[in-house]
Amino acid sequence: MLGPMQLVDNGRTVGLGGMKQRATLGFLLLRANEVVATSHLLNVLWGVDGTPTTARKILQNAVHGLRGVLSATGTAHGPAPGPTPELLTQPPGYMMRVDPEQVDLYLFHRWAGQGRERLARGDADGASVLLSDALALWRGPVLADLVEAGIRWPELAAVRSARLDAMEDYFDAQLARGRHQAILPELEEMVRADPLRERCCGQLVLALYRCGRQADALDAYKRVRAALVENLGLEPGRGLQRLQQAILAQDPALSLAGAETYAPLTPPTYPEPVLVGPAGEPAGRFGGPVAAAEDARSGAYELDVLRGLAERARHRGVPHLVTVLGRRGTGKSGLLRDFGRSVGVRPGEQRVLGGRVSPAGAGTPLAAPRQILAAYCGIGPDTDGATARAVLARTVRRLFPPGPTSELLLSRLGRLLVADPADALPTAAFPTGEPHHARVLGAWAQFLREAAQHELLVLCVDDLHRADDPVLDAFEEIAEVPTPGALFVVAAAGPELLVRRPHWGGGKRHVTTVTLDPPERVTREQLLEPGRSQRPRTGRVPHPVVTRR
Repeated sequence: MLGPMQLVDNGRTVGLGGMKQRATLGFLLLRANEVVATSHLLNVLWGVDGTPTTARKILQNAVHGLRGVLSATGTAHGPAPGPTPELLTQPPGYMMRVDPEQVDLYLFHRWAGQGRERLARGDADGASVLLSDALALWRGPVLADLVEAGIRWPELAAVRSARLDAMEDYFDAQLARGRHQAILPELEEMVRADPLRERCCGQLVLALYRCGRQADALDAYKRVRAALVENLGLEPGRGLQRLQQAILAQDPALSLAGAETYAPLTPPTYPEPVLVGPAGEPAGRFGGPVAAAEDARSGAYELDVLRGLAERARHRGVPHLVTVLGRRGTGKSGLLRDFGRSVGVRPGEQRVLGGRVSPAGAGTPLAAPRQILAAYCGIGPDTDGATARAVLARTVRRLFPPGPTSELLLSRLGRLLVADPADALPTAAFPTGEPHHARVLGAWAQFLREAAQHELLVLCVDDLHRADDPVLDAFEEIAEVPTPGALFVVAAAGPELLVRRPHWGGGKRHVTTVTLDPPERVTREQLLEPGRSQRPRTGRVPHPVVTRR
């Protein structure tokens, strides 16, 4: 219902017939499990003054057709998930008996309500997840196909209003979590669409202020005030006025301790060193240039640290993020490789998945999440798109019960796995205006959290400092959201990560930082010592500094 009306039966879309048949079903679903009088149905389908003499017969035919459609679900394609919907005749009209868990509209109301309750209790992290999931159910305007045909029911306006309320609750949760930069595009779009909603206007002003754009924040307030005065003859409410005064006074209460700061979307990259000129020939005699950048071998101490933290995540059943920080040549990649091999794979108990962030301009920004998803599903790089989608569908339906949630996840993850996520996706698929990657990554994180409830998942991610901000958000939020599941992430990153995210991992319970020092230098004199091998060795990696933030 949250978009063009669809009936999905075990993964296939079922035809619903003509417009009157679809409209009958749509209105009965808006009043699910309630008796709707026949006279009221005639009025909403034709209007008070436009009801033809054959209207009652047309309605009976529509009901008969819908019963045929509903009775066929769950037969040819296996048993239906949950009770089969039924269209019952009950005086003085009809009732659609359906499990609310099978209707995206009622899932949205339930999740949005739970998110609002968590937000009221001060649980911004939990509220953000629930509200994000609720909003992700939307595929476009409610009953978009019926609206396009000219239907204007008051119930549709109420649903649209509920969606806007949920979006504002989501913005409040994100502001409380210091995610003001991430939600800024959504807020600006929402305020442009509805400049008279004071709550979201105030959220935009606050987000701009926390991004260091004080002048823009005051300009936004002026635009809101002008719109209210011009359209309604009203001044802004007291809340907005107090916010403006607090900005003018530079009130410290407006700042959020520990809030994230963000760098531009694509971090700067540096060219790899190349061997030029006459140095190439002598280097060739020694087996070629030494790959000292990432060939340093890790020692037992570092591996013990990572193995101990992974075992802790398994026993406690909670996510944990370890960031291995170090400059080039400190052995970050080698440590990840050795850790992955040492942990190993235990079928049914733990699984090791790897991914590497592509340099800017050398692949999709979502390369690492895509590699991790493909590895979990057992999809190789040469697998064709149709096969990959089929394998993904089996995997999703093994982890998630059939219904709107699994279908939405399958759609999002399919875009990540098969299509190029850098391409523009349909706007209707991302109704809150959130950047496309954030929606895809949200589905990816939800998939991993569910999979981690069945076995320990170990994610080894290299070159995390190259990741765009939505990817960094996704990896960081894995450890922030307190959901059950043994999910252990170890990510190697250069010091550029802390330049972009100074508060990375700070103050969080399930986050650890391991800092590696550079290996010992091999001097020219040491290289020429008798008895040394012709190919110089990299130095041992000293014991790291382990910081639990």
